[in-house]
Amino acid sequence: MKNFYLISTIFLLSSCQTLSSIQETLGFVQEDPNAPVKLDENYESFLDISWEKKLEKPLLDLNFFKENIKANIFFDANAGTIYNLNEKQLELIDIDTGSLIDVFGLETDRIISGVSVGYNSFFYVDADGIVYAHDANTGDLKWTKDLEDVVLSKILITPTLAFLQTSSDILYGIDLQTGETKWQKQAQAPLLSIRGTASPITYEGLIFTSFSNGRLAAVRAVDGIQLWEKPISRLKGSTELEKLMDGDSDAISVNEDVFVANYNGSLTRFNIRSGDKVFSVDHSTSKSIIFNKGKILSINTDEEIVGFNASNGTEAWRSQKFKNRGLTNLILNDDKIYFGDFEGYIHQLDSDTGMITGLTKTSLKSISQIAIFSDKLFAQDIDGSLVGFNLK
Repeated sequence: MKNFYLISTIFLLSSCQTLSSIQETLGFVQEDPNAPVKLDENYESFLDISWEKKLEKPLLDLNFFKENIKANIFFDANAGTIYNLNEKQLELIDIDTGSLIDVFGLETDRIISGVSVGYNSFFYVDADGIVYAHDANTGDLKWTKDLEDVVLSKILITPTLAFLQTSSDILYGIDLQTGETKWQKQAQAPLLSIRGTASPITYEGLIFTSFSNGRLAAVRAVDGIQLWEKPISRLKGSTELEKLMDGDSDAISVNEDVFVANYNGSLTRFNIRSGDKVFSVDHSTSKSIIFNKGKILSINTDEEIVGFNASNGTEAWRSQKFKNRGLTNLILNDDKIYFGDFEGYIHQLDSDTGMITGLTKTSLKSISQIAIFSDKLFAQDIDGSLVGFNLK
């Protein structure tokens, strides 16, 4: 009798597997539309490891029940040095060798803004909205300022002023040396927005930034006087969720135009001086856009990579080969696009055609940030491990 039950069980399981195969063959089993696209790995690697700094998580996490704050941007680079946050320390790492140049003590380990470096200064902002400014040569604290609001995006640093945008849509112009607020501009915040803000950019004495209300503003850097503020896209619905149009993507300036995109909205080209709209095409993204040789390159919210003609907004190419793979922001180098994904792969595409030109599997976990400095590529994962690569 036991043998009968055993044979019956094996037959039943075999039948289920056969039926499942038949269903898949006939197309009755639908694939998960949100599943990550499987990669074609038949591409040459384009990276060689130069150095790595592995950060292993302990098997027993004693901080599990403590406040968990993750930096929005992990590292920055300046003058041949990577500035890398590691809890309550800032590590200064040589770009070429990966060796530790120096370690600066920080005022807090509750940093939420990441680190921004420039003009012999570095900045970070904690979870309570306190800005810390240090001397980049000595690590000495220069000043602090309580904004009472968090800063999630990279800080723009110029020779005289630092520009910060808070999560409640206030843009500050702050004296680089003293921390004095020179001016501030507040946008009308919507009832609903997603977590994130754009970083301000500068062009010929103007500051451009987009807000969570889906508008782009142009203000004078010296005094904050607004020249114009225009909607990036039109409202597409009546509910608050449908009206969600956050401008978390950094604007980019090209000659006499500024390009910007927003979530659930458009990719739009404005004239820099007048704010007149040149074109606007449907495109939803919360990631940064880049420009190369007459094309605007962007990842949409479906994680399709799209190349647009910068002159009229028509679509030049679209790649759906990386959908749902948790992509990083795009970066550009020598007409190639680079980005990382959730499985530790780094991808290389031709910016003109969107064709894949290379693929490298790294030892990293889900990649959170990549950057290229001095013809070297650097990548960091969600655990904080950092690897420097040589581009082949």
